[in-house]
Amino acid sequence: MAVQMHQGNLPHIWWIDLKQNGTFVECAVMKRDAFGNVSFFPLTSLDNIDKRRLHKIVSNRNATNFELWDLMSNITLNNGVNALEYFHQLVKVITPAGQVHKPQQGVVGIGQSGVIDTTTEDARQQKEMETAAVAKAAADAAAQAAVAAMSAPAQAPAQQVLTEEQVEAPAAKKAAPKKAATKKATTKRATKKAS
Repeated sequence: MAVQMHQGNLPHIWWIDLKQNGTFVECAVMKRDAFGNVSFFPLTSLDNIDKRRLHKIVSNRNATNFELWDLMSNITLNNGVNALEYFHQLVKVITPAGQVHKPQQGVVGIGQSGVIDTTTEDARQQKEMETAAVAKAAADAAAQAAVAAMSAPAQAPAQQVLTEEQVEAPAAKKAAPKKAATKKATTKRATKKAS
């Protein structure tokens, strides 16, 4: 189950369901990594002075431009200590699966969707060679088709050459009904004159 988080009223302040029981805790989110791990510290662990210091940091005009980790690294508190150094002692990390732990080198959560490749090196190399061979064959076929298309002479669309008989035949068909119509009209006139 993924960790539920809701944005608070200020930048970098989030409500996080730390125990995944529906109870949200107000936290300052320092940083998120590519795996979905969230570095944070709960605000319940701060006294009023530290809450005012944090409020001043997250109310900074650059607060929306940088992660809280980066903001704190450039700010010196009124007691002369770097803000990141001061608040880092409170930082915890919650993984995408909901496990909370202290940040330490060599430990990272990858979530439920992380896939670990357990194939041997020989099997991996064989698969890469097969994939490369298929890609090369496809590229060669495409190149051959392109060369064939370029080397073939451009052909004009085929035009049909008509013989004189083919040209005269349609004209004769059109003229034939006119002759017949003319012959009938002449016959009708002759018949009228005779009567």
